[in-house]
Amino acid sequence: MQLWDLVFFLCVAQVNYNAQISEAWANEKSMNKVIRLGIPVYQQTN
Repeated sequence: MQLWDLVFFLCVAQVNYNAQISEAWANEKSMNKVIRLGIPVYQQTN
């Protein structure tokens, strides 16, 4: 594997990680909004 392949792979992995973090943060924000309204939330566990 060449250096540029590795750099590209790391960049893609970082972008993917950032996307997952922002999605989790958005989910948490909407959950908090629902909880504040007093609606019971049943979180699905895998």
